[in-house]
Amino acid sequence: MFGKNKKEQVEEMSVEEKQKQTEAAKRREMILSIACGGICLGLSFVLSQITLFKMPQGGSVTPASMLPILFFCLAFGAKKGFVVTFAFSLLQLIGGELVSFPQVMLDYIVAFTVVGVAGFFAASSKKREQFKNPIKRLKLVPFWRIGVAVFFAFILRFISHVLSGVIFWSEFAGDKNPWVYSILYNGTFLAVEAAITTVILVGVAVSLGILKVDISLNKNK
Repeated sequence: MFGKNKKEQVEEMSVEEKQKQTEAAKRREMILSIACGGICLGLSFVLSQITLFKMPQGGSVTPASMLPILFFCLAFGAKKGFVVTFAFSLLQLIGGELVSFPQVMLDYIVAFTVVGVAGFFAASSKKREQFKNPIKRLKLVPFWRIGVAVFFAFILRFISHVLSGVIFWSEFAGDKNPWVYSILYNGTFLAVEAAITTVILVGVAVSLGILKVDISLNKNK
């Protein structure tokens, strides 16, 4: 009389199975994000140590060192993306121009952590978590959204560097306006870095099939 019928037992079992499947999916996602995050973080750090051009008061041009962590953000979303970009900001302290805690915050911690904003342009978690392959997750994001994500990442980093330049490095401006000096100084190397990143981004996007280019030649009839 007080026992549960077969239908109720099946429903309870199905609920338990769904919970187990959900927990297993979360564990797989966490393991995947840690593995991919470590790889992207390592690649970005190695690339950041390859200096193509170094500015006199700090700042350098690298072979698109931000691109691997940008791809991670677009594959795993903002939450995990900010964790990786924060870790990257800490790695940038190695060999950096460290003057004071507020300067370190603006020039390194904030400047590189805000790159995680790219994660807001990722596909929804429901869509991207259907794929274990991060490259397939990237293919869910239209190329124009990837471009906008990279643009905002660079703009926010630029703003942080400019503020630091005005507050902590204005003595190097001499007779110039500190704002103008900081904008020109930081804009010089970040514009080149952004250009290199964009060129490589387009190449990677084409090779992965995210951006399709028609290279066929129209023949005259």
